[in-house]
Amino acid sequence: MPQEIFFAQNIKCNGCVARVREGLLGISGIESVAVDIPTGRVTVTAVATTRPVIHAKLAELGYPEKSS
Repeated sequence: MPQEIFFAQNIKCNGCVARVREGLLGISGIESVAVDIPTGRVTVTAVATTRPVIHAKLAELGYPEKSS
């Protein structure tokens, strides 16, 4: 299964991790979500979800992607 990597802002604690995981796992096609607090790295394993959908959900949850 393909993996997508995102770097999200505002991830500061395990509560943030839980919110991101629950929010993304609610999207059809997402199999797993791993979050690293220090870096904000969000690794998503998905069957059929597009990057823009995940990007929008992260922003909706209050964890938008970091600017390059």
